[in-house]
Amino acid sequence: MVRAADFAAASRPFRADVKIHDVEVEGVIPKELDGTSYRVVQDQYYDGSYYENGSKAIPFDGDGSVSAFRIKDGKVSFQQKYVLTERLNPFTHHPCVRAVVDTSANTNVVVHANKLLAVSEGGPAYELDPNGLRTIGHAPFPDIHPTKAFTAHPHVDPETGLDSPNISIYIISRDGKLTYQRDIEFYPTGGMFHDCAITRNYIVLTRMPFTIDLKDLEKPGNHQWYYDEECPAYFGLVPRDLKKPVRWFKHSDTTLASHNGLSFLPSRRGPNPEPKDVTVNHVKFCIDPNSESDELPDPEIVLRGPCEFPRIDERFLMSKTRITWLDCFNPNEDPTRQLFQGLNTLACVDYETGEVEYFSPSPICLVQEPAFSPRHPDAPEADGFLVTMVDNMELGRNELIIQDKRDFQTVVAKVILPFRLRSAVHGNWVDATRIADAEPYEVQSFKDLYPIFRHFSSRSKVE
Repeated sequence: MVRAADFAAASRPFRADVKIHDVEVEGVIPKELDGTSYRVVQDQYYDGSYYENGSKAIPFDGDGSVSAFRIKDGKVSFQQKYVLTERLNPFTHHPCVRAVVDTSANTNVVVHANKLLAVSEGGPAYELDPNGLRTIGHAPFPDIHPTKAFTAHPHVDPETGLDSPNISIYIISRDGKLTYQRDIEFYPTGGMFHDCAITRNYIVLTRMPFTIDLKDLEKPGNHQWYYDEECPAYFGLVPRDLKKPVRWFKHSDTTLASHNGLSFLPSRRGPNPEPKDVTVNHVKFCIDPNSESDELPDPEIVLRGPCEFPRIDERFLMSKTRITWLDCFNPNEDPTRQLFQGLNTLACVDYETGEVEYFSPSPICLVQEPAFSPRHPDAPEADGFLVTMVDNMELGRNELIIQDKRDFQTVVAKVILPFRLRSAVHGNWVDATRIADAEPYEVQSFKDLYPIFRHFSSRSKVE
């Protein structure tokens, strides 16, 4: 098993497929909650030392493992299963026979076109059964080439149901058909696009100022990615109208334009900054498509201090919203804690009043990415429930807490797991109306998903 500081405490590998019916609940789950809270973790299944003596074993490279809390009539069932990727399959990921599709499907889990998708930047999406978490396979959309990399942050247009140095942008309809494709060239340098934004007229790409130098890949021991403090953050304004040109804007004083800080990256031109000097603020950029300049003004700081994973009521995506929820680090909860040990507080930002309300489950708890469920389909913005996974560090277990937006300081219900899970990356709440009812599948093996390996399994049996 991998042993390193990055795999300690709440980041220790879990390495198991589990299922629990009727999970313990403290409090009363609101009757309006009927759906599933999905999340995905990066959970190394194999000992990282098997490949290049563990030099490639990093937390972000773990195998994708998806969990689901199914909530209905005040009851909760839980299950977690690995995504059976070609990378996880020992027949296709051994160093002597590397997988053709080398993605771990470990960054986000979303539902679109009636498909549950486990996604990451490194390859195509993997489709799962939304009830039993059975792996169906990769390349769920036939109009997109099966080897094309997918985004870890697809965004759903609530009005139409569309999602969205070369970059390919796709819009996929509610029934899974490709309705828009645009291939654009990012001119400055190679880099990473993690998240994006959508409006009624544009797709906004955010390019972080850490880069890759292909020449460095030829030199042993060099970092593949590095932070370049002289490189601006770039914002690509891509019109939905294919006839209109793409515009690139930049901001030269930004460190990273993303929901992720990633401040551990090596610096290209000098020593790495001290952790105490790194700031992670929640900011608002204003981009004028008609501006004569490609240089953006400084952003407005909405929330000062370390924060991550902003979420809104996504029914109102592309409209002006009032409320955002985030994870934050509040040193006042436990003066002995440091930022790198995790985020411990939820924040609710009201853009209309400028007020920020904080909630901490406990001084000995960490919080993961929240998700929002409206009270009913026609409820006003942010009228509903916040669902958040909590790491209870003292008791060594995980708890799913449910808060009513009308009283942010109160946990109305707590779903208690009898064990500790690895901290998740991203997740989403999916209403039951979007998931077809089906009986859960039983335990699945690689030979079920990849029939060619039945030959190897039969030959390995002892006569």
